[in-house]
Amino acid sequence: MFSFIGGSERVFGLDIGFETLKLCEVSKSTSNGVELWGISEYTLTEPILDRDRIRDKAATANMIKEACRKASPHPIKARKIVTALPETFVFSKTIQVPKMSSRELDTAVPNEAAQYLPIPLSDVYIDYQILSTHPEESLMDVLVAASPKKLVDDYVEMAKMADLELAALETKPIATGRAIIRDKTKSIAVVHIGTELTRIAIWDRGNIRLVTTASSAKNQILEKIYSIKPGIKDISEINLNSDQETFGVVFNEIIDEVLDAIRYYQNRSYKPNPIDYIEICGSAAKIKGVDNYFSKATKIQSKVSSPLITNKKTLEPQFIPALGLALRKI
Repeated sequence: MFSFIGGSERVFGLDIGFETLKLCEVSKSTSNGVELWGISEYTLTEPILDRDRIRDKAATANMIKEACRKASPHPIKARKIVTALPETFVFSKTIQVPKMSSRELDTAVPNEAAQYLPIPLSDVYIDYQILSTHPEESLMDVLVAASPKKLVDDYVEMAKMADLELAALETKPIATGRAIIRDKTKSIAVVHIGTELTRIAIWDRGNIRLVTTASSAKNQILEKIYSIKPGIKDISEINLNSDQETFGVVFNEIIDEVLDAIRYYQNRSYKPNPIDYIEICGSAAKIKGVDNYFSKATKIQSKVSSPLITNKKTLEPQFIPALGLALRKI
């Protein structure tokens, strides 16, 4: 999304969530894979972000320093970070424009995006990515991302306070896809069920084609489950494999959003490929049987994402965005 520095120096990924900070540093292995150097999860007592700013940059910087020290199996030593802007503070939209050069797009995209932005164009940073072209119509689909300048500037300043350098900012759907999509010949729906928001991204042949969100997420799911089964106290006690009829209904809002996104994508004029499978990640992906329920409800093979790390069999699903952020510079 937004790059600030170049070079190949090691970085770590920083995922700022509603409840935790998640950090991940990796390095290239001798077998052309990726080795985990250190991961860390720091529990927040209150949200870090407030509207278009970081509430307390100095306090956040100190939390990051502590999380780096407590990472395992090794403390995080990288001095450059790649982090993600939360979707609630990022405006993103897929627009169609006539085919044109990159130089022409640099002018056309902000002008086209301005009519959709909720705040003045002068108050945002804009980046874009070409998603696809329409040979028969001389058009191209472009994913536009715009973020408040104040928030981006706060991220830069916060990094400096933590004695770090901000290498890049991007969105979680792009980072998530980078971490889990290995077969770039397939069409995949990636469903990241976070704490307060579910992110749905459609990937085709290794390229992101569509991004949308659903308001139902882990906290809403757990609230409904606790009301149905008051005796359950922890996410680890929920098992959809043993009781899909009781628990499965709480996922139906997300299922509907996923199917709507797939239908919208497949109705595009350039006739995209059918979805081969669904990848599920995020903190709610730890619920037992969520993959089986998605497979049954969508009639599309679904699985919980488990990216391979050469020195660790799998990585827990809540760390996948942080891994994808760390992989940006690998």
